[in-house]
Amino acid sequence: MKIVIRLAGMFFLQAVMAGCQTRDGSAKEEAEKYLAGLNDNQARIVATIGGKPFYGDESIFAGQVIMSGNVLNVTLTDQFDGRTIINLAGDKWYSRRPVADRIESYQESASSLKMGKLVDREKLIGEGYMLTKGDIVAVTFEKDKMVFEIKGEVAKYSDFAQPDQYLPFDGLIVYKKPAISLGGINEQTIFGSTHSN
Repeated sequence: MKIVIRLAGMFFLQAVMAGCQTRDGSAKEEAEKYLAGLNDNQARIVATIGGKPFYGDESIFAGQVIMSGNVLNVTLTDQFDGRTIINLAGDKWYSRRPVADRIESYQESASSLKMGKLVDREKLIGEGYMLTKGDIVAVTFEKDKMVFEIKGEVAKYSDFAQPDQYLPFDGLIVYKKPAISLGGINEQTIFGSTHSN
């Protein structure tokens, strides 16, 4: 009986590891398809909230990456005034490989993901969400391209202090040749040969 339990445990562990590898591989493959259709300093964001797409297929984002010794900020805006902001915080965040952070509670983390869009341009009514719990992982982090995979739960930004509903979130952000600004840190420190993904 113990052998059967051990074998079942081994198969389960292998299945979980294979699932992680497949997901990683598919995110990078999907990203390559999007990169081919982007110009420099353009990004695509494929995000689902509660199983529904958040941004339309026609949305093309542009923006800026700001890096310092204790924070990575990525701000992207599309042609319809949709906006996504990623903050990864922590001393020497760039030394982590992959560059990543886990948000256990939005109230206790300096790292964050915020997403918003206009749903009624005339009345200036928007819809926005904030990652309340989950993982932000740069599956590719290079000077010429950045790919972030984000999974977790979001809540409406308007009531994130006390959300009444959490929704599952799945996102892929693909950014080609981002506009990068450095604050008190150099490219070699961030993208040096020892830090290639």
